[in-house]
Amino acid sequence: MSELFRIDWNNCTTTQWDRMLGACKRPTLSQSRAYALARAATAGGRVDFGIIYFHDAAIGMVQVQIAPLLKILSICRITRGPIWIHDEIPGEMLKLVLRLIRQRYRTRYGRFLVFHPELLDTPTNRRNLRHTGFVRRRSGYASIWLDLSPPEAELRRTLKPNWRNQLRQAERSGMTVIADQSPKHLDWLLQHYAQDKAKRGYIGPSQAMIRALRQHGAANHTIRTLIASHRGERVAGILLACHGRSATYFVGYSGPEGRRLRAANLLLWHAAMLLKREGKLWFDLGGINNRDAAGIASFKAGLGGQPFTLVGIYA
Repeated sequence: MSELFRIDWNNCTTTQWDRMLGACKRPTLSQSRAYALARAATAGGRVDFGIIYFHDAAIGMVQVQIAPLLKILSICRITRGPIWIHDEIPGEMLKLVLRLIRQRYRTRYGRFLVFHPELLDTPTNRRNLRHTGFVRRRSGYASIWLDLSPPEAELRRTLKPNWRNQLRQAERSGMTVIADQSPKHLDWLLQHYAQDKAKRGYIGPSQAMIRALRQHGAANHTIRTLIASHRGERVAGILLACHGRSATYFVGYSGPEGRRLRAANLLLWHAAMLLKREGKLWFDLGGINNRDAAGIASFKAGLGGQPFTLVGIYA
């Protein structure tokens, strides 16, 4: 069966890649072309774009960030890929694709691969990676997928009771949500986000990366800015990144007044409803960390989505 698989590298247009991304059931932000170009623009290096074929039919896609390490060496990173038109492919077929990736990015060719596959952390997935030569180095990304396909009333019913009560408080507070993509709101959010990040010492996307993502994703309106305002003053904001039929919570900020008014609840709910109206099917809530940020993880879980953990980071 191996001869029926192939990966065509760097042989697609922007339109073709975006069309493929839109066909994938649950695409990830880091496999979008806008993210790849933004990352290359801010971190350096280049990107390999691969379309995965079986029986000459495109079934998936994978992109690889390549950064020079020394004159003849490079670090190759696959983050949350490959992604598939179907939710999964059978295990034996998956192993064949993994072998194709392994063959291309090998140490003896001066390519050091750091591989964070978009696979759930299951014994079967760990075994498939081990059988194709990959070695697990670290645990994987954990987050929550919110399914946006149910009716709004059902989504509201699935909110955790405490979260729903906080949303009601926010809705009665007199706050309004501004979904305006003008630079002034983005600048306000990024300024306060950067100050908050420096004060609290957490890791998050840089301002340069966010602005590059906005620039490279302008044609597809990748970035969405939502601002909560109270009595004419901005009190909180979030940034969403859209990719195919999915979207990701990217960054957020809430000041003291925003926290008092439960602005984060209002913004996330409005974000979910905005994405739903636009036809998005899945909302990645932007990562959870039950060890170092249990409060934030608990807050995101209040939306009633599906928690998941990926299989890990491999070399």
